[in-house]
Amino acid sequence: MFDTLDEIQRQLSAGEDARAEFKELVLGERGVRSPNSEDMAGEIVAFANAEGGVLFLGVDDSGLVRGLPEDRLADVERWVVNVATNNCDPPIRPILRKESVPRPDSSEAIVMLVEVRRGLYVHGTSGGRHYVRVGSSKQILTGAPLARLFQERGRAFVFDEQPVPTATDEDLDRGALQRFFQNGPSAIPWLDLLRNTRVLAKADDGPDRPTVAGLLAFGKAPRAQLPSAYVEAAVYRGTDLTSDDLVHSELIEGRVDAQIDDATAFVDRFMLKPARKPAGREDHPQYDIGAVHEAIVNAVAHRDYSIAGSKIRLFLFSDRLDLYSPGRLPNTLTIETMPFRVFTRNQLLVSFLSRMKSRRTGRAFLESRGEGVRKILGASEAHSGRRPVYAHFGEELRLTIWAKPSPHEGREGHA
Repeated sequence: MFDTLDEIQRQLSAGEDARAEFKELVLGERGVRSPNSEDMAGEIVAFANAEGGVLFLGVDDSGLVRGLPEDRLADVERWVVNVATNNCDPPIRPILRKESVPRPDSSEAIVMLVEVRRGLYVHGTSGGRHYVRVGSSKQILTGAPLARLFQERGRAFVFDEQPVPTATDEDLDRGALQRFFQNGPSAIPWLDLLRNTRVLAKADDGPDRPTVAGLLAFGKAPRAQLPSAYVEAAVYRGTDLTSDDLVHSELIEGRVDAQIDDATAFVDRFMLKPARKPAGREDHPQYDIGAVHEAIVNAVAHRDYSIAGSKIRLFLFSDRLDLYSPGRLPNTLTIETMPFRVFTRNQLLVSFLSRMKSRRTGRAFLESRGEGVRKILGASEAHSGRRPVYAHFGEELRLTIWAKPSPHEGREGHA
């Protein structure tokens, strides 16, 4: 990057941008006085957390070459390496180069170029801050954007175990917790039990707060603190997503167990169930309700709760069911490998659901890990004659389950 003098001079004339930062250093007797190590580390991690870039040391903000003293280049190099190693977490190994660059008066000055490559992991400073390069400046990353970056870069960051800053233990339903833990160890104090199981977690400001999974599984009203934690359900009379064909819509809220059971009941209530009477009534429902239940369990358990403004969307059409779940598949998983591999985005929430029983089935929501997608595909294809289709749709994963044709279709004109 900026491998030739011509490229360097063009960048100096163009100014700072997403790939270039100018830094004028102030040197003291014992090293670099300005910028301080935390600020320099912030610039380095910002490039590493974006697409990489170069710091031009010895250049002021306007792009004017000030230069570095030749007898202090070793000091500057040691300082940069020290900051990248000890003030960046994980440590970063930049590429350092020294270039002789013309000043406006045609004299030559030494500029040090610090090239930072795009990081494999998410990097922070020793001060606990995470930055990303946006345009010509660095921006601090927190909350959901930081969570998504961790997920994209592959380093462990369990979003559903994070404490919710606006929630308190008063937002948890003690009755639901007592039913869940009724067979748990009685010798453990209640508060310790909730901490040990990550229903509560220590927040930065000190007090214990419910975690994302804790609120989803045991909250009195999870949407109060997690506004996107619900299912938007709708029924359309035709095959298109248009308000002219909208028959009914509702928001399905509450704890995750209620969302799953109520969303399944929604499908059961509104899907068509034509009947034939060869020798007694024989119903032909559009969908295998067990497969639908499994699909909704997967959507609620594995959706990306870190995406602000998202929600699960469940649409019934005359010929199909479309289920949209927020969050794309990780890089380690593809549409083709989904039936054969296990991916758990929300490990804590999944552990809770594996011990919670559905009021509809009387069984645990997640009884057999790793078989859900195969059940959805196999049972639905056997029911309708058409294999369901998974596809990425923007930042969502869409599942289409085809409706079973009515037994009356194609029978017009027959007695």
